[in-house]
Amino acid sequence: MKAYTSEKYCSISFDVWGTLIDLDYMLGRIAQVVAEKEGKDENLYRVKVLDAYERSKVLRRKNPGITPVELLDKSREIMSEMLGIDVATLNDVIEEAFSKTRVNDAVYQDVIPTLDVLSHLGLKIGILGNVLFWPSRLTVSLLDRTGLSKYFSTYVFSDQVGFSKPDREAFLKYAEIVGCEPERIIHIGDNVVEDVGGALSSGFNAVLIRRDFKDSIMVTPLRTAIIRDMRELLEVIKQF
Repeated sequence: MKAYTSEKYCSISFDVWGTLIDLDYMLGRIAQVVAEKEGKDENLYRVKVLDAYERSKVLRRKNPGITPVELLDKSREIMSEMLGIDVATLNDVIEEAFSKTRVNDAVYQDVIPTLDVLSHLGLKIGILGNVLFWPSRLTVSLLDRTGLSKYFSTYVFSDQVGFSKPDREAFLKYAEIVGCEPERIIHIGDNVVEDVGGALSSGFNAVLIRRDFKDSIMVTPLRTAIIRDMRELLEVIKQF
């Protein structure tokens, strides 16, 4: 499989949150830290954090011209308002939540076995991610702590390159950095618009991971697949 894979494909790019690391877990940690500081019910803050997340997604969707840095600032303003704290305090809360993250709980169980196999296929493996609420440096620090960073040779985050998925420029920048033609790259993520839509519009192959789905789907003519478990990615690579 190694010879065939490295001949047909050059790189695999991964989204982070909701794909490799559990976003709901991290948002829950933020709610927990705020609750501890304020001495109030954690569930109350969990609802507020999730609401802030949904509002920030709407902001991004309705304002395609917003820059990643502007989105980062606006999303923090939204969350701080929802939680009743100032932005500086929110930044401290997020830093503390990251520092207290239990790495074994944060990483999906199907991720490391998959990356172990992929790392031996001769492909360039990288990260292609957006930012919301916290800068990419915190995500990278968590990837280091979880041991996932050893699998990735390239990091392309929106707050670094100035473009957010699904903007084609974000994907094409990744292709430029890894030195691969777009059609020889497979992108994996959990968002239909940002990951699949952006990847396909840029000439990438696209895999949507939805661990809550009952069935996996392969649409070879469209260079697209939906998987329920990251380990299914290995079979997708064979069939694409």
